Amino acid sequence: EHTYGEVNQLGGVFVNGRPLPNAIRLRIVELAQLGIRPCDISRQLRVSHGCVSKILARYNETGSILPGAIGGSKPRVTTPNVVKHIRDYKQGDPGIFAWEIRDRLLADGVCDKYNVPSVSSISRILRNKIGSLSQPGGPYDGGKQPPPQPALPYNPLYQYPYPGPMDPRAAKMGADPPGPVPAAHVGLPRSWPSAHSVTNILG
Repeated sequence: EHTYGEVNQLGGVFVNGRPLPNAIRLRIVELAQLGIRPCDISRQLRVSHGCVSKILARYNETGSILPGAIGGSKPRVTTPNVVKHIRDYKQGDPGIFAWEIRDRLLADGVCDKYNVPSVSSISRILRNKIGSLSQPGGPYDGGKQPPPQPALPYNPLYQYPYPGPMDPRAAKMGADPPGPVPAAHVGLPRSWPSAHSVTNILG
């Protein structure tokens, strides 16, 4: 007994509940990488727009074109072996880009075009699993900044321990002969009474 597929609105044949063949899934990804829009890919390959978008979203998330296992867990693309090679590439060349790492994984035979991680997946691995190897002082270290030093000479609290103009002690201080001005106080803004003007202090 043969199982016949159904025909979608674009004239393409599909089997309901079964994933698209890998050859078509790969072609969808290749066309997208050439800059062709999903709606155009849909018309060209006679695959529904929703299916194209789903395959591209899965590829961007996992780097794999393979369909998810029916009734099981999704295949892992970032295996420990892949992560190890990514770490080695990063240690050997700290300035390497994620897309260069992806090319190296293919060139060295660590992955093939069906299971190589996407650039976004490699970037996530670099950030989460090997972040300590990445640039110290980079954007992810921005939260650790030394606390700002208080500007002591301009702190308004310095004004209040000294007697104000309405304080009865101010008159007594004004009657005393002016003494030498301590060096530490020169040039610092204070709320001195009017009797301690610059003209009065300098004689």
